[in-house]
Order: sequence, then C-alpha cells, then structure tokens
Amino acid sequence: MTAHLLTTDPDERSETLGTDANRNPEVSAEELLALFGDEYTCDILTSLEGEPKPARALAEDCGMSRPTVYRRLNRLADAGLVDERLQLASGGNHRKEFQLVITAVTFDVNEDGFAGYIDSPGRDID
Repeated sequence: MTAHLLTTDPDERSETLGTDANRNPEVSAEELLALFGDEYTCDILTSLEGEPKPARALAEDCGMSRPTVYRRLNRLADAGLVDERLQLASGGNHRKEFQLVITAVTFDVNEDGFAGYIDSPGRDID
C-alpha cells in the first residue's frame, strides 16, 4: 500500500495521484477536502466500498439522480479516487462500472495549512 501526499503547497508535493491519462496528477489537498465535504460524494464512496457498481445502481443506493451521480463520479475519477471499467455483456448491452482505487484518506491540519494523504494499493513509490 502506498501513501500519496497532497498538500496546499504544490512545491511540497511528493508523489501525486494519477498514472492514468484521465486523472489529474495535480489534485490539491483543497480539492480533495472539497470532495469529502460533499454529502453526495461521500454517499457514492460509501456505496462503492463493497464492490464495483454501475451508475444506475449508485443512483438507487444513494437516492439521487443519475446526472448527479455522473457529475460526482467524474470529479472522483479526475481526482484519482475511482476508476471506471467497461463491463461487457453477452447481449450487447455494455455498461460502465465504477470502483474505488483507494483504501484510506487522512488529513493533517497544522499552523501552516493542511495536507491530505491517500492510501492506494498497488501504487509503489520508488
């Protein structure tokens, strides 16, 4: 498991999120905190804890519209917290499923500001 440091100061960042071209490797601690300050986003993350799910199932689990779910999923994917994968069906009805790619997020607050740490399995820092 690897911890990725995200600070309020871009010059202090060590390893940032995102090896995928769709992810923002410069996500800040402020952006991360804003994501976790959104109730809809937290509901989606909680729903994804058990298993990958399509947006339709997330909308049902969380009691929100699919457009709201997709907006939050886009923000979460941009920050590197969720991935999407295409689930192939034999009948030709393919669908996207979303899954968590992190195991923990912590924040440290001090007189100089705050930092966020994201633990994600399988991403090693050299």
